Amino acid sequence: MNIDYHVEYEQHHYSVPHQHVGKTVELHAFDNLLEVWSDGQMIASHPRRLHPGNSTAAEHMPERHRHHQQWTPERLKSWAAGVGSDTFTWVSERLAEKAHPEQAYRLCLGLLSLTREYPSERVNNSCRLANAEGLTRLKQIKSILKNNRDLVPADKDLHPSRELPQEHENIRGPRHFH
Repeated sequence: MNIDYHVEYEQHHYSVPHQHVGKTVELHAFDNLLEVWSDGQMIASHPRRLHPGNSTAAEHMPERHRHHQQWTPERLKSWAAGVGSDTFTWVSERLAEKAHPEQAYRLCLGLLSLTREYPSERVNNSCRLANAEGLTRLKQIKSILKNNRDLVPADKDLHPSRELPQEHENIRGPRHFH
């Protein structure tokens, strides 16, 4: 069985109690039911699905995964909006870019945890920078906060002028090169 406590049968993934990760299991498929057996005991059963996807029973999840079940995309977006509009944009984009929004929950919850360490205004400012620079990883937002890049005023140019401070015949600016 896979490390994600699911077994695959005909392109559909069915959950199994997480205590059985790494064990060899036996699948018994019927017209409307799939049973999972280990060591002569049935450890899970699911209605059989005929299309690709996932069937996950909450009781099969480790406790830390069950915690994520209380979250929904709407709840994450509502929390993000409370932090600020840039945080809302960043979270909404992370949820939208995944085939299943649940795949972005850990990332979004990681951002949520940053509000315990930093003021909401700083987290929102870091999301403003991340949105402007196309940064999609939590590690990048943490770096912005750690290096205080979010404290640069929004109207300040993050890239100093590339114009040269003086004119001289031996000094050529970036426009000279292609």
